[in-house]
Amino acid sequence: MKSVEDKFTTVIQKNTFYFINQKFEEDYEGYINSFKETLLIVKNRVETEGLRKEIFEWLLKEKENGLRALLALTGFSNEYLKRLTTIIRIVDEPELNSLVYKDKWYKEKNPDNIHEWSDSTILKKIQSNEHFRKGLVNLFFEGASIPFLANTIPLFELKKLSISKLNFEIPELIDTIIRYKEKGSYSGMKGNNPEIVIAEILENLGLTYETGDLTELISNAPDNKRTMDFIIPNKKIHSLLLKALF
Repeated sequence: MKSVEDKFTTVIQKNTFYFINQKFEEDYEGYINSFKETLLIVKNRVETEGLRKEIFEWLLKEKENGLRALLALTGFSNEYLKRLTTIIRIVDEPELNSLVYKDKWYKEKNPDNIHEWSDSTILKKIQSNEHFRKGLVNLFFEGASIPFLANTIPLFELKKLSISKLNFEIPELIDTIIRYKEKGSYSGMKGNNPEIVIAEILENLGLTYETGDLTELISNAPDNKRTMDFIIPNKKIHSLLLKALF
C-alpha cells in the first residue's frame, strides 16, 4: 500500500502537467533572453536618440524576432495584427491607405476572395518591401488617430496602438502587462459576446426569435447544416418559406 506521500510523488513525476523537458526549457529560455536583449537595445536607442520611427523600422528589418518584439512591447497579438492587415487590404480609406503606403505594397483592386496572410507572408513582406515595413511602424505610431480604425477596432485593442508604449513609459508598460493578463477574461465576458448583444437589440425592438435547426435545411443541404442562433420571428414561418423555395 503506497503512502500518501508516495502517491503525491507519483503524480508530480508522471502527470504531464508537471512534465519538464530540460533541453527544451533551456533552449526556450535562450529565445526569451534574446527577445529581452533586443527590446533593451531598442529602449537604449530610444533613450539616446529619441523616439524615432527609424529605430522601429530597423527593428523589423534587422532583427529576426523584431516583429514579435514590437508586438510584445505594445501588447498587440500576432493574430490581431493579421486581422488588421486583412482589414487594410479590404477597405479603401484614403487616410488609412496613406498612413500605411498601401499603394506601394498592395496592388489588388476589388479582390473577389481575400485570404488572411500567413505569418511567413507578413515576415517576407516586411523584409522585401520598405513601404510595408514603414506602414506597420506608422500604425503603431499613429494608428489610434485614424477615425476609421477608431470606429472599427475595439477600444481594448486600439489602446495598444500607443506612441507612449513605444517610448517605454512605465504606466504604458504596466498597461500592456494588464491587457496581456486580462485578454482571456475580456474575450469571454458576457458584454463582449455578439450573440448577447444581438439578443438585447432584438428584445429592445420587440422582435421575437427562436434558436435551433430548420428541418428543411437539414433535408436539402445536410453538408451545410448550421444551428441557427436567431430564427426571426420563429421556426414555423421560416419552414413555410423554405418549403416554398425547395
